[in-house]
Amino acid sequence: MNGAEATTARAFPAGAAERQGLRAGVVSRTGAMVIDIAYVVMLVAAGYAAYAGFRFLRRPAQFTFPEMTMTEAAVYGYVVAVLMLTMSWTGTGRSGGARLMGLRLLGPAGARVGIVRAFLRAVTCVAFPLGLFWSAVSKRNASLHDLIFGTSVVYDWHDRVPEARSDDAPTG
Repeated sequence: MNGAEATTARAFPAGAAERQGLRAGVVSRTGAMVIDIAYVVMLVAAGYAAYAGFRFLRRPAQFTFPEMTMTEAAVYGYVVAVLMLTMSWTGTGRSGGARLMGLRLLGPAGARVGIVRAFLRAVTCVAFPLGLFWSAVSKRNASLHDLIFGTSVVYDWHDRVPEARSDDAPTG
């Protein structure tokens, strides 16, 4: 390996080459979901801290921490999760958790998903996360969300991004 190849070489987990392109199982997908939940919690906490800091800078003498109910936190978390998943799935096909787990979301025919499909899938994934566990019994490792929107989650450790697809209509 020459110097240029050595600097661009990436370390892949053991067995990655054999699984590359295969549909991901429930354990990998659950791991990615847990990591994404942690990202969302951190983003909501950072938003709360930024808002509290803004309030402090406006009126330091009368500062009190803003109150947030669990319902409000859940709504903010839902919105943040949907936006985060929509943007990451339309961009690279990977959320932060999927990247760490070596996964990528693909649309029909292995293409990148469009914004409409990504948004609708994100809304349903966040509203009904238990649909993921259908992939444990599905012969093709498909979650309920995959079945509804014609998507699949595959092992993919490469940096390349699949081609975009103009047909963004969800398929059943």
